[in-house]
Amino acid sequence: MKAIQISSSNVARNTVKCLNHSMDVPTSLGKGFMLETLKRRMMRGEVVKFCYQKLNGEIRYAVGTLQSDTVEANTTGTGIPKRFCGMFAYLDLQKMQWRGFKEERLIGIVD
Repeated sequence: MKAIQISSSNVARNTVKCLNHSMDVPTSLGKGFMLETLKRRMMRGEVVKFCYQKLNGEIRYAVGTLQSDTVEANTTGTGIPKRFCGMFAYLDLQKMQWRGFKEERLIGIVD
């Protein structure tokens, strides 16, 4: 398997988003790196298991992807993409629906 190409500017952008939510610098940097890793793995076609904290405090374990063929087959509508609302959008393979979470609420990549 090829190595993932991580964009340091995206990591920095994600880190700043987390810092704006009263997180300390090391935690924000770790989340910024995790978000970029999650996005890159999903975009290269991997199915990734990860978890995040929902707004009601519940921990959600999800299995998702951003593989181009799957995304195109499940894209309908002309609404505003969640990424413009500060959310990470992914295709949930358990429910076969689009889901999203606030980027600072990512807990970790499970596999």
